[in-house]
Amino acid sequence: MKISRQDWERVIEKACDIANATESDGDPVYEVHVESMMALLDELTAKYGPQSQILATRADYLESFSERRALYEQALDLAKKAHDMKEIEEIQDSINQLAEEEQDS
Repeated sequence: MKISRQDWERVIEKACDIANATESDGDPVYEVHVESMMALLDELTAKYGPQSQILATRADYLESFSERRALYEQALDLAKKAHDMKEIEEIQDSINQLAEEEQDS
């Protein structure tokens, strides 16, 4: 089942909240928004089942490189099975960006 536009708009709104919060100086608001995003993704997973968009979005907000890579790989597999070329490209971009972050750390 495809995620409804209305439900995905909630994810986009939460992503904006996170982007507007400051991660520097240990801003507690940032962590609150990330926790809220994870709860929202849990809710959507319960409603729609495993979805590449949900897995990739969850990976975007994890700190562990290995956990992020594992979720991106799962998301990529689901996107390929669904023949969703746009999602495949977006996930591959995320994987490439992760590789750059790993090199810089």
